[in-house]
Amino acid sequence: MKSKIIAPGVKLCTHKTEQFKTSVVSFNIITNLGENAGKKALLLNLLARTSKTYPTVTAMNRRLAELYGAIISPSVRKIGESQVLSLVLICLDDRFSLYGEKVLEESIRLLSGCLFMPDITPDGFREENIRREKRLLSEKIDSEKDDKRIYALNTMLEEMCRDEVYGTHRLGTKEEIESATGKELLSIWKDLLFNSPIQINITGSFDENAIEETVTGLFAPLERKKENISPVYTEFLTEAYESRIFRQKQPVKQGKLVIGMRAGMTYKDDNFPAIKLMNAIFGSGTFSKLFMNVREKMSLCYYCAARLDSNKGIITVESGVETENAEKALEAIRNELDEVRRGNFTDETVENAKKSLSDLYNSVYDSVMGINDWMTSLCTSNELTEPSVYGDMINAVCREEIIIAASMVTEDTVFILESEKEDA
Repeated sequence: MKSKIIAPGVKLCTHKTEQFKTSVVSFNIITNLGENAGKKALLLNLLARTSKTYPTVTAMNRRLAELYGAIISPSVRKIGESQVLSLVLICLDDRFSLYGEKVLEESIRLLSGCLFMPDITPDGFREENIRREKRLLSEKIDSEKDDKRIYALNTMLEEMCRDEVYGTHRLGTKEEIESATGKELLSIWKDLLFNSPIQINITGSFDENAIEETVTGLFAPLERKKENISPVYTEFLTEAYESRIFRQKQPVKQGKLVIGMRAGMTYKDDNFPAIKLMNAIFGSGTFSKLFMNVREKMSLCYYCAARLDSNKGIITVESGVETENAEKALEAIRNELDEVRRGNFTDETVENAKKSLSDLYNSVYDSVMGINDWMTSLCTSNELTEPSVYGDMINAVCREEIIIAASMVTEDTVFILESEKEDA
């Protein structure tokens, strides 16, 4: 993997490989999460559907078909307190084109047309397109609310980080989306284009010099200024001020228990390998304490797993429970974390955790989207680090470092979604 600054605030990240039959190019815009999150997500969907050259969905699909069935998809993710807006295009690798066409280069130009030359009028984006995307985005938000596992996690994080930008949903709110106008979206588009950091990821069997020249030429006319590029930041809270429990009742068949914890980190890479390994031993994998004890031995939940968000320094524990077992499960999860703090885990568990994480990092190279997603996950970092480097760091962690990492974790917020009968 290679990275290079090609314009003020614009980074080109590439991974050249002949391992796959497809190539991937993505344009990733990094912006502040707390400002117009819903309207930016709506704008991204608009940019992914049409462009000035291909002003209808039918015309765009016809062009994608000509590129051997290429696919464009929008993606919004939350990385720390940044909202990352991604336009992703998957296409046939140049080696497999029938007549030697430069499919990747044509795909880059098509995707850049979506970003740089959208289908707009002097008054902004077209109202008929906005109505369509508002409906689709609102339906996506509703679908996440209907999935109670996602709903419970999002609700807990919103409460836990209610005074932090991180508490904002990555897609914003339906009310914010519904209020967006074509003129307002045009203003947001211009601001993102000139003032936000942008990372371009490219994976495939390409000519590195030719691709770099193509991408650099796309940004040259913009005349972006370094002093205008918005800074990327994340607020880390090293410990919880207090532990809070809140509940909701809904007509669900299975209750949810979600716990939010502060990992004691002060920045993204602070003690990361030890905390990552500690979290794996605690609750990430079939060898973990939460799986072996809380789920299997004690049968207190249907699933129970912990995840570390190192970009924010937060550990979340998600569990599906019967409502009457929620309190017991909560105490059992707390006890298992205390067991890690006391060093009550075997060397075999440590080795299993190290192997599991190493395999996870190595699997990044198994697909073009895995590589693209890895590069995107590092878009707020200063360096593009190979996955294998993180694997080496994990393998170097010792038992004492794991215990210290566990001692730094503090419980912040507990959310219990309780089941009630549908006829109640």
